[in-house]
Amino acid sequence: MRRLILVAALAALIPSAAHAETWVAQCTGGKDVQYNQTIGGKGFLHMQMGDGTYQTYRLTQTLHDSIAVCGAVDADAALASNIAQVCANKSRESIDLKYRDAKAAGAPSLTVVEFCKATINVY
Repeated sequence: MRRLILVAALAALIPSAAHAETWVAQCTGGKDVQYNQTIGGKGFLHMQMGDGTYQTYRLTQTLHDSIAVCGAVDADAALASNIAQVCANKSRESIDLKYRDAKAAGAPSLTVVEFCKATINVY
């Protein structure tokens, strides 16, 4: 009987462990930007460009806690865009970007800016 209870308990845990939490941050106030990050997996930043087209950047998670999740822009895209990292912050309700200053001499400096206020949902 103990073995049956143990097997039932383990079976109940497996589906919840398989479900990865996903954060979805959507800019408010007119900016058409969305950051999606699956915890322990890939993330994506979707941005509308000035000409009406969209650019998507692949991200690799770098931070996750109860307040924020961050992802680093994959190297090739980061070189093209100067965006180094994206964060969704639930306490500030914002999407923050970390930029590389391409004009800086030597190692590029990093600047963090609040890109937009955002609605952030965790699924």
